[in-house]
Amino acid sequence: MDNTTEKKFDSHVFVTAESVSMVDPDDVKTASPFKDLFQVRPADLENVEQDMKTNGYDSAHPIIIWAGHDMTVIDGHTRLAAAKKLMFPLIPAIIKTFKDEAEALEYAIRTQRNRRNLTDAELFRCLNELDKRYKTTEELRASREARTGKSAEQTASLLGVSRAKVERLRAVNDHASDEVKEAVKAGKLTVNKAYNETMEARHAAETANGNPAQERTDRLVALEKAYCSVLTARTNRELKQNPDIRYSEEEMECLWEKVCMKLKNELNKLTKKGKDS
Repeated sequence: MDNTTEKKFDSHVFVTAESVSMVDPDDVKTASPFKDLFQVRPADLENVEQDMKTNGYDSAHPIIIWAGHDMTVIDGHTRLAAAKKLMFPLIPAIIKTFKDEAEALEYAIRTQRNRRNLTDAELFRCLNELDKRYKTTEELRASREARTGKSAEQTASLLGVSRAKVERLRAVNDHASDEVKEAVKAGKLTVNKAYNETMEARHAAETANGNPAQERTDRLVALEKAYCSVLTARTNRELKQNPDIRYSEEEMECLWEKVCMKLKNELNKLTKKGKDS
């Protein structure tokens, strides 16, 4: 059915994509994940309720209902709660069609983001719900790599934050303790603080295991720099002390073989085989 309608006013034609229906608030349902993303704040509910008492329900802000899904509200939970408290018999609503729950979820997030900046707790809940659904799609299969790059940028754009923020949110979601996750969801801990605590805990755990991957990498890089530094310093000293002496290719080939053999013997001392011998 085509939801597009045309309205004429003073010879102008206005095209609206969806029409507003009047529905009984008691017929409207709330359900997860939509009712959990942006929890109704008592102060906001009181302000909306007071405004409705004075001015009635503003039809410019209808609630959004998912067509064919048991009258489930996608956006407008605070307005719905206020209307129910005031026992309004009918309220304006737009019945929208979404191809799946992921699309409905993105719509709910985008609508809220356009109104205001989302809190860390809301961002965390939104990303968690999005990733649950993205993992089931062919484009964004469950691997960690599939959730980086372009996908991270698209998620950042949807949430209205930077890609770095999305990566920190995901790091907390992937690696933080349940206690830290619950604190972020409840708004008791910022994402940055949760991220720092989580990374510190992971580093401490790796160090305690006695074979931390990052520490091994850092040590190998340090060894490479040290060996190269010694070689460069000795070559520079030779050039300075004997500027007119140049060696033949045969002499350099012989020196190369001897240095490589000595270097190999020294490096073997750092291998597991060298440690055991």
